[in-house]
Amino acid sequence: LYLLQGRFKEAISQGEKGLELANELGEIDSQAGFLLSLSYCHYRTGNHKRALEELEKSWNIYVELQDLPMQIFAMFAKGMCYVKMQALGEAQRTADEIKKLVDQSMNRKLIRFYDNMVGRIELKRGNISRALEQLEKAESLMRYQYTHYDDHALFIDPLALAYFKEGDLEKAKLEYEELTHLTLGRTHYGDIYAKTFYMLGKIHEQQDDTAKAIEHYEKFLTLWKDADPGIAEVEDARKRLA
Repeated sequence: LYLLQGRFKEAISQGEKGLELANELGEIDSQAGFLLSLSYCHYRTGNHKRALEELEKSWNIYVELQDLPMQIFAMFAKGMCYVKMQALGEAQRTADEIKKLVDQSMNRKLIRFYDNMVGRIELKRGNISRALEQLEKAESLMRYQYTHYDDHALFIDPLALAYFKEGDLEKAKLEYEELTHLTLGRTHYGDIYAKTFYMLGKIHEQQDDTAKAIEHYEKFLTLWKDADPGIAEVEDARKRLA
């Protein structure tokens, strides 16, 4: 809920409390889960070094638990950090490690994490057509939403952004609208859900649909009215709304 409101500092505080309690109770799976949540919060606030530290701890737990799908996810999260850090060589090596892990799994659809990672790398490099190819492939392999661990938002968001950067506003709008309709697929990614309204505002603004642009900027700013200070999207949305 704090992520949904852009209150990352408080989200981190809750994650730390949860991790402390999991440690006290000796619940190793819960420890790994809270480490993942904390790493995501640090990733979103730009503290990539801390995010990678938490991910390394969670990775070690999932290795101990022999939980291959979660090992793949932890590796994928590492790759997301490397992309944000512009360490694209490390990101590509991480993608290759994901592919090796998927080869050990009976669930072949987990290759979507490899495809998504390569798509993010290509998007960061500015190779939009290559990025779209990989991101579309990854999205096509998503499962139905049925558990609070679902990660659909992480697959739809970069694809929508790629369409937006390509200038295909209609396809970008469709992807972002799909994201707003997610249920379990956005549970852990309230910040992505909220920022979707900001992006839809920009799209409608570019399409000269002022009423819709205002509607979406207002939704975004309502959700993030108590957000941490200094968030660029909040300041930009306020200027655009005015």
